[in-house]
Amino acid sequence: MNIHAIEFEVLMKEAIFGLLVMGAVAVVNIYSFTWISWGYRRALKKSVFHGLHFEMFRFVAYIMLLVITMLMSLSIWVFVLSYFDFVSDWKMALLFVASFFTSVGNISLDLPFGWRLIPPIITFSGLFSFAWATASSISMANSLGLHLEKHHQS
Repeated sequence: MNIHAIEFEVLMKEAIFGLLVMGAVAVVNIYSFTWISWGYRRALKKSVFHGLHFEMFRFVAYIMLLVITMLMSLSIWVFVLSYFDFVSDWKMALLFVASFFTSVGNISLDLPFGWRLIPPIITFSGLFSFAWATASSISMANSLGLHLEKHHQS
């Protein structure tokens, strides 16, 4: 077996592993963000208008649920990196994942040979997560705007 075949095999193993973890993060995000957005719109439709400050507070509370979901996404990566001993401890894993998940990438860590593709996959996972959270936030803000306009005209 030549060196190129070995490199390709290692790259494929790393890519499949990273994509599986990213898939788990995507599933958590998609279900959570959809449930949160849907729940917010449903809450607006079912409730009576309690005033601008209450409606803004409720909006912020639902946005914080999106933030908690993002923290769950980080936790998945931290757990996987810690479980498979890619990092020495969970605190270092958290710093590493948070750095790449937010696309900053300023934490340096020597990953075992054959796992150099993990940081870009974590970054892509973070970009997708932030994009989905942003879309959910905008959808919820539009719903809030319509809700406020409806009750302002009453």
